[in-house]
Amino acid sequence: MMNQLFFSQLFLGKAAPSRRRQFGLFTSVILLTTIIVTPSLAHKTFLWPSKFLWNTGDVVDVALTSALAFPDLQFGPTRDRISFTSVVLDNEAVGGLSYEESDTFLNVTFTADRPGLAVIAMSSKPRFGEIKPEDASGYFDEIGAEASVRAAFEALPGSPPLNRSYSKHSKTFICIETCAAGHEARFAPVDQALEFVAVKSDETAFMLLRDGEPVPGYAVSVYAPDQEHRELSTNADGVVTIDPSMTGAVMMMSIWITVPEQADGVYHSDYATLTIDVSQKG
Repeated sequence: MMNQLFFSQLFLGKAAPSRRRQFGLFTSVILLTTIIVTPSLAHKTFLWPSKFLWNTGDVVDVALTSALAFPDLQFGPTRDRISFTSVVLDNEAVGGLSYEESDTFLNVTFTADRPGLAVIAMSSKPRFGEIKPEDASGYFDEIGAEASVRAAFEALPGSPPLNRSYSKHSKTFICIETCAAGHEARFAPVDQALEFVAVKSDETAFMLLRDGEPVPGYAVSVYAPDQEHRELSTNADGVVTIDPSMTGAVMMMSIWITVPEQADGVYHSDYATLTIDVSQKG
C-alpha cells in the first residue's frame, strides 16, 4: 500500500517506488553496501507502441506509461517530466515529434517516412520525495537493504524522513515494413543512465548497461502478457537471454539503486525497461 501511494504521488507530480543494487559508503558505519532489489516488486514504466510493425507513411504512436502490471496503461507522466527523447529510424534521427498527455499515458507520435528499424527512447527527470519515518522500514524491505544500512538510518537523531529520488529510462524497438534496414541501432546505447541493448550474436540476448558499461551478475525481470514472468540474472558479460518459450510482446526491467555516502543522503533509483516483440524477424 505504501509503495502504490508513494508511486502515484511521485510519478504523477510528487513521488514513486524502487529497487536494486549499488555500492555506497556510510562513513563510520560500513565500507561497502550492496543493495539487491527484486524488480517484480516495483511499478513498471515502459514504452508501449500500439503495434510493433508499421507501414511507410504511417503516423506512429508510442505510449509512455507506468502500471503495476505489464502491459496495462495506468499512470501517464506530463510532458515536462521528460528530460530526454530519442527516435532513430534506419539509423537517422527523426524530428517533428508530437506529444499528447492523458491520465494513463504520454503519447509520442511521428511520421514513418521510410522503412527500417526504429529505436524510441525516453528518460524522465529525477523526481525527489520523502518517505515518512514510519514507512522507511517498508522501503528498506523493498530494496533489500542490509541490516547495517537500516541501522545507520535508524540511528539518525530526530526520526527524519528518508530522502529518495528516481529516474525512469524506457526504450522500445519497432519496425517500419522491415527490421533489416538500420538494424544496427539495436546494438547502440542511447546514453541513458541504465539501459538495455541487443546483442549481435543472439536475437534473444540483451546486454544491461550502466553509464555505457556492462553490468554482470545483475537481476532482470522479464514480462509478457498472459505469461509467467521470469526472474533472471545477467552473466559475466552483462548479458541476459530471454526464454525461447516466451512469445510476442516482452518487457525487460532492471533497477539500480545508488546508496548515499551518508545515511541522511538521497537514495536514488534508476529504472530501465526495454519493450520488444520477440516474434519479429527481419
